[in-house]
Parts: sequence; C-alpha cells; structure tokens
Amino acid sequence: MNALELWIHSAGAKALGWTLFHFLWEGAVIAGLLVLTLAWLKHRSARARYAAACAALAGMALAFGITLAVEWPWGVQRLTIGMDPLAGGTVAGALFANGAHGPGFRWSEGLAWAPALWVAGVFGLYLYRLGSWTAAQRLRRMGTCAAPEAWQRRLRSLAGAMGVARPVELLESCLADVPIMIGCLRPAIVTPIGLLAGLPPEQVEAILLHELAHIRRADYLINLLQTAIEGLLFYHPAVWWVSSVVRAERENCCDDAVVALQGNVHQYAAALFTVEQQRSRVPEAALAATGGSLARRIRRLLGKPDVRDLSLPVFPSALLLVSLAVALAAWQPAQPQEPAAVRRAVTGLEKDDFKAYADEVQ
Repeated sequence: MNALELWIHSAGAKALGWTLFHFLWEGAVIAGLLVLTLAWLKHRSARARYAAACAALAGMALAFGITLAVEWPWGVQRLTIGMDPLAGGTVAGALFANGAHGPGFRWSEGLAWAPALWVAGVFGLYLYRLGSWTAAQRLRRMGTCAAPEAWQRRLRSLAGAMGVARPVELLESCLADVPIMIGCLRPAIVTPIGLLAGLPPEQVEAILLHELAHIRRADYLINLLQTAIEGLLFYHPAVWWVSSVVRAERENCCDDAVVALQGNVHQYAAALFTVEQQRSRVPEAALAATGGSLARRIRRLLGKPDVRDLSLPVFPSALLLVSLAVALAAWQPAQPQEPAAVRRAVTGLEKDDFKAYADEVQ
C-alpha cells in the first residue's frame, strides 16, 4: 500500500471527505440565505448588498472550517489506518469484509477519494492564481513609464477628494489595454499609453476616481482573500455565484463613489463605454474600471435596471434544492446485507450447538 492509499484510508482523510460532503448543503443554504437577503436589499445601496455578499462568502469559509474541526479526529491514535485486526477467518472478520464490499462502503470508498481530488484541484487552481498575480506584477514593472507631471498633480488632488491618504503611482503602459489598479501597500494605477491624452479630461478623471475608490476601500486585498476562498471551495458552484455577486457589487460601490464626487452620470457612463471598447483579458489579481458586466453597470447608472435583477435568481435557487436533495439522499443509512458465506457459517454454528445440546440431553 503506497503513501497515497495510506492517506486516503486514514481517519484524517475520512474527516476531510465528510467535510467536503457536508459543505454541499451548507454552501447551498448560505447561498439561499443570500438570495433572500439580496431580494430584501433590492432597493438599498450597493454597499449593503456588497456587505451581505462578502458576509456570505466569509460564512462559507467559516462553515467549512468549523465542519472540518468538528469532523477531525484530534486523537493521535485515531489518525491511523482504520484496519480491523479481526478481519480474517472468523465470523466477525467475514462480517467486516462484507461491510467493506457492501453498498454502504461503496459510498464511503468514493468519499475517501474526494480529499485527494480536492487537494489536486486546490493546488492546480492556486497555481493558476499565482500565475495571474505574477502577470499583474509584470504588467506593473515592464513597459511602463511615469505619467506626465500634470496628471500626477491631478491624481493627488483627486486622491485627496476621494479620501486616499497613501501615495499612489500613476503609470502609462504599452502592455495595458484598460486602466487597472495593482497593489495594496504600494498601489499603482496603470493606464494605456495615449489614454490620458486621448480622452476628455473629465472622463479621465472619472476613470481615475473609480480606481481610487478601489484603493480607499482596500478592494485589492479583499480580492486576494476572495480568490483564496474560491480556490479552497472551488468544487461548489454556489461559491462561484456568491463570488460573482461580490465582484458585481464591488464595481457598483465604486461607481456610486465616482458619481457622488463628480455628479455627471452620463459623462461617466460614456467614459466606461469608451474604455470598454479597448478591453482585453485583465489579470485577476488586478482591478479594472471596466470590471463586471458593463452593460448592467451602465443601465444601473442611468436608472434602467436589468429586468433579470428584479426576479429571484434561478441558478442559486435550483442549486439549493438540488444540493439539499443530493445530501439527503446520500445521508440515508445503508442497510447491511449479510453475505451467503457468513449466513452459512452462522447457521453451521447454530446446528453444531444444537447437536451438542441434544447429545447432552440424551
């Protein structure tokens, strides 16, 4: 038995497997609660919906951690392989062997392999996220130059109006297609070369204000934590839906901040549309002004909400019902089936005991 098989059949892997199983219905319940909360907050601010979505995503990670702590075998001896020393030529050993091949064990055996597949998925997704972060850092370092001094002064003025106290770099890049914000401790706004001179100054200021709003709200750090939770719980579709709500409401919050300072909604919408035409794929470790669904954002800014936003989301609702049904179906205890070999062995013992008793009586 190799190291992988030893770990798969250990009590620790079993605890992790049951944690992954329980999170199927836990994540669905949390997503269902978020659906109801968003319906209640439909006419409230984007900040309230964003806070609710962040709380739901954090609650998913907390539920996973608490379940793992409850299921985990904290005793040292319980972490060993669950082998039964009686499994051999005895009747008890035959019963154990039957349990190892019965219907109940097939489910347990499938559950035992779930932690290994989960670890492989988490590792692969984190490698992908690391590549995205490296690409974002490369975009900041390579092919960039400092923006003109006039725009540097204007950025400091806008940062003061937005309430950003830390210094922010303003760079022009020959590799970037849209303005993006990178970094947490030393934030930088990277704009494509020619954008500062090619757009009207008011539209450029609106784009810079959007990125400054991300900096003020520490969205870069929250985005990194968000991607970490996505990688940890990647197998549950509800996690991706909740994460998409977080990203959408994050952009709405920054849009509201820009409109509150600038006041010209149509000009800001025109700036977003102009920049969107140049957008290509942005590294996930960066935050762009054109993030999220731009069409929905523009309709929201102009007071024309999407019709789909007024109804109950179909996907999370169906996911909640399906996950609960699967969890309840899998939770039904399997009825042990006595094999023919054990039945013959027990019957033989009973006949022998009866004959011995009959001889004694005679």
